[in-house]
Amino acid sequence: MANNSLEERSLEIIDIPDDLDDDFLSLYFENKRRSGGGNVVSLERRGNQALVVFEDAETAARVVSKSHVLHNITLTLRRKPPKDPGKLLLRGLNPHTSLDHVELFVENITRMDFETDFTLYPSPNKDLVLVHFKKPLSKDFQMLSDEVSKKCLNGAKVTLEQVESTDSVLVSNLSPAHTEDVLELYFGSSRGGGADVLGVSMLANGCAKVSFGDVKSVDCILQKSHNLEGTDLVVEPYFDFLHAVVDQSSVSAQDGQGTLTDGMNQNDTVSSQSPTVSDPTANATSGHSASLTVNNTSLANKTTVSAPEPAVQKECVSFISVPDATKHQLLSLSKLPENLTKAHPKFDVSLAKDGVQIKGPDQIEVERLKNKVLEFLTGVAQDHLTYDKFKAEFLKREDVKKRLNLSLKDLPSIYSVSDCMVTVTSSSRSAVKQARDLIESQIAEFTVPMAKEYESVLFSNDWSDFLVSLDFCCAKVSDIDGVIAVVTLTGMEKDKQEKIVEFLSTPHQKEIVLSMEPGMLKFLQLHHQGLLADMGEVILFPLETGDGLSIQGDSNVCQSAEELLSAIIGTVLTKNIVVKQPGISRFLLEEEGVSILAEMTAKFEVYIDMAKVHWEPLEDNDILELASKMTPCQNFQRSSSGNFIQDFNAGVPNSSNSTDARTSARIEEAKKFLAVIGSDLNPQPSSLGSTDIESQDLYSDQSQDTLAVAEDEADPPRTLHTLDCQSSSTQMDPCSLDEDASLLLAIQLSMESNQRSDTEDIQKALELSRSDSMPAEENKQLERAFEMSLQDAINSSNTAEIFVYANYTHDLVRVDIALGKKVGLRQCEEKVENRNLRKLSSHLKRCIELIKRKHAVEISIQGTTAIVSGFKDYVSEAVVDLKNVLRRTANMMNDAEILKAIQWVWYEQGSSKAIPYPPEATVLIENAWMMKQKKIDILFNNQPYSIDLEKMEEHSLASGKSVPIKRKMLSTQDLYTDATDEDYSLLSSMPEVSTVDVDSDEFQEVVKEFYDTLQDNHNKIKIIKVEKLMNKLLNDQYRLKKASIERSSSEPQVERTLYHGTSETSVKEICIHGFNRSFCGKNATVYGQGVYFAVNAALSVSDTYSPPNADGHKFIFVAKVLTGEFTVGKHEMKTAPLKENSAIPVRYHSVTDHINSPTLFVIFNDTQAYPQYLITCKKIYS
Repeated sequence: MANNSLEERSLEIIDIPDDLDDDFLSLYFENKRRSGGGNVVSLERRGNQALVVFEDAETAARVVSKSHVLHNITLTLRRKPPKDPGKLLLRGLNPHTSLDHVELFVENITRMDFETDFTLYPSPNKDLVLVHFKKPLSKDFQMLSDEVSKKCLNGAKVTLEQVESTDSVLVSNLSPAHTEDVLELYFGSSRGGGADVLGVSMLANGCAKVSFGDVKSVDCILQKSHNLEGTDLVVEPYFDFLHAVVDQSSVSAQDGQGTLTDGMNQNDTVSSQSPTVSDPTANATSGHSASLTVNNTSLANKTTVSAPEPAVQKECVSFISVPDATKHQLLSLSKLPENLTKAHPKFDVSLAKDGVQIKGPDQIEVERLKNKVLEFLTGVAQDHLTYDKFKAEFLKREDVKKRLNLSLKDLPSIYSVSDCMVTVTSSSRSAVKQARDLIESQIAEFTVPMAKEYESVLFSNDWSDFLVSLDFCCAKVSDIDGVIAVVTLTGMEKDKQEKIVEFLSTPHQKEIVLSMEPGMLKFLQLHHQGLLADMGEVILFPLETGDGLSIQGDSNVCQSAEELLSAIIGTVLTKNIVVKQPGISRFLLEEEGVSILAEMTAKFEVYIDMAKVHWEPLEDNDILELASKMTPCQNFQRSSSGNFIQDFNAGVPNSSNSTDARTSARIEEAKKFLAVIGSDLNPQPSSLGSTDIESQDLYSDQSQDTLAVAEDEADPPRTLHTLDCQSSSTQMDPCSLDEDASLLLAIQLSMESNQRSDTEDIQKALELSRSDSMPAEENKQLERAFEMSLQDAINSSNTAEIFVYANYTHDLVRVDIALGKKVGLRQCEEKVENRNLRKLSSHLKRCIELIKRKHAVEISIQGTTAIVSGFKDYVSEAVVDLKNVLRRTANMMNDAEILKAIQWVWYEQGSSKAIPYPPEATVLIENAWMMKQKKIDILFNNQPYSIDLEKMEEHSLASGKSVPIKRKMLSTQDLYTDATDEDYSLLSSMPEVSTVDVDSDEFQEVVKEFYDTLQDNHNKIKIIKVEKLMNKLLNDQYRLKKASIERSSSEPQVERTLYHGTSETSVKEICIHGFNRSFCGKNATVYGQGVYFAVNAALSVSDTYSPPNADGHKFIFVAKVLTGEFTVGKHEMKTAPLKENSAIPVRYHSVTDHINSPTLFVIFNDTQAYPQYLITCKKIYS
């Protein structure tokens, strides 16, 4: 692999067509059949050349040996040129360093002589110099490079670099007769060197670039002298970085149509570093100035072919590029362009962004003006002054620089500062000297003695701010003399000294605001009282916002206090502790919790921030009433007859523009009412607002409803009259109907006015109907928002997020552990059993949520059991409220049962037709009636109503009208007959559970095995239902465990069908998570602390293991259990014991009570049992 160097694997591609992209080239050279190539590592394109690197040297050799034609163009390939042993490059020179200085530097480094041993070729910018040795260097390049890097050349750090061998030379001093063909023939001949010439490019100013196929040819060409047709040619190596030449082809001419191309006004270019005009020949021989290429293009008079016209003189334009910003600025200061324009009115000499543009009618005069500009640029001189860093920074200040440049403007001169070097640039050498003397004369220095009382001030922020505010001045504290050194402009010494002394001698009062978290401030006040008290030289005030300290006093002392307090704050540790327990927020904010936190604060020297712990006590009202109050008023849509709608709409106030139309409508309405009265003046009375059982007392014991008998639906209630009309046996005269109607309307309006004056009705109308049309969706959103707010309050009470501040990490840990223990010790849970818990109405659910909110507890309901958990005192309070609610709602039905058994209706005035309320409204009214409420407020069609359950009336708050209402029983049997036991299931919400059909063989098999093991309880247990569990995750885990035990067990029978009795509250947990020891094994631990299974169901049905719920139901799991190899268990066992006399430590799979005739098994691995069936049963009592 020695030949696999980068040089051996690299090839150069020359003369690549512009339309040949890189991807195509890369694909070509990777194609072994077409190019002979292989894997390409990289391909770097540079113009019409590219460098391709192959994976191995063998591929590169194969490719370079072949000819390559792409797009009918032959590509030239060659090895990458090696480093030239006879040439080195000096980089980073000061442009003002003379070549004599460089010659001496190279002689000292190489121990060689100039002219006899080496030649120098400077770049146009003078920052690079190529050293061409007549013979290859014998000295090691790295040693030379290290030696160069250690020395400075005219204040500049230069570096030495190797250069690749060039394949081209620059030929200058050519005559017009020397064409490309002539040069190609000459250098290809033996007289010129006999080299393989690849191409010749003619350049401006009598120069040409000649390229060869072999880099070795260049050295042969350079060793010879060349004379062509009597002209001595100047030949030097061509490097891109040494030559800034312009191709002759860039000069444009007129096109064939007689119009000017863009190139006609071609700009002339000037070197960015030197304006000296010289040709390449002079540059090659002298090497003391960079080339400046100037291209001038005049605009010839244009004539048309079609008809001779008088010659029209065209404007001549020339442009001198001045990219150097310093020279450009000097031109601006000198006002040379303006002066030349004033002296030559027909010409315009203007300063452009990057050069000078000259316009005028005469080309010769344009050239003269351009020469004057070039003379100015050529004469620009620079000088360098070296100062210490302090003075250099002073001269670098913008205000100082601006003032000095104003003084230098008339010379003209400018200066710039880089590090510690000041560069002065002027239009001439004499002007540079004047500018230099002027700058040095403007710098004034003095010192101020530093008294001891000033020392603290000099290191404060106020001192730094004061120095920034001083203009034309820099000051620093001297480390050696113990004085303040000051630099300013001449003439300003006294003023600056007075200001500095005044500042030092004046006391400075200051206020510093130290921001911090409120908890951090409290921590400092609690546990760093002594430190704060010792800061007597400053005044400390806590901010009103509580998030920081105000430090007031002497500036230096304030700064020291701030630094000290900031350092202390930086050492304080914090920890965010989140405690999640029912009622934790209430506990921590009440007396006992506050006492515990105060104890820990003092004991562990911490501060506990409770800013994010929230708990607001709920008003101590009756839960049922509170649930009703907090229920947002619901809006229901209902339909009614035209009479009632008109009567209702008539009572709603409208704008004044609709008064006449409203009155007319009311008159027509009154006519209809009178017509009804005329047709039937003696209606039969009926009981007003009676229920289905006339003798029923609304507020009597609800159990008496079982004697009710449904009343005939056709029996209408008595009509409510708002006007006592005189009876008349005569038929009303149609002619007088209008008058009577108007009279009736006037009386009715008067009565309605009196009714509306009632404060209660007006208030309710305002509360219930804030707008004429509240959308139903908006009402639902309001209810959802209420539920979310209630739930947020419950969650907030169950989660406490506290921030602890301490000096040490272990104190934070101790607070976390101690708080967890103290909270855990106060937690408890109580169970409340009630059969109504399994059929909760929406109202009862809200009551339970309010109990959770009021007492800060958690209530979970499993079937007929409610588990109340939280802090002991809170749980006791909540249980009382829960039992009270359940007692008062014992006879309430859920929503579905209400709609099945009860119907609430209302009657229009004068009509016996019963109109049912919407289902949702029926549920609301029935719940209020069952809770013995007197009145409820409700919205129908976005309008406010009040329902009086004492008078059995519906009252419109808008119109003042009332209509009778009635409660009807649809089915007394449905109302008072409990649902069958089979209709209810604890697992109804679980999709992985299905009820086993009673008539199926599976049901019969499970029941038979169950009854066969009941023993004496055979006739005392009734099976309600059998449900099958299909939990895929648990089953897969069980099967894997079974396969493992079968491989390790010596017992032929590793699996048994056993029974496990449990409480109602554990059923769902077992169905979801399996027989987890965290909630199993609570009833017995005689044979180990695991999960127990009975061989006979008789043991599982005992109340000890399967306590009945409020319905008397018991819950027995039929489980497949992997008993495997077992032994006798003991109470202290937390896992199966190790087998005795075993070569390796292997444990038994389970334990039992008796080895020979086991009646129970205990397992310690949760995946060893799978709940297959759940049997719900109950005891039968004789």
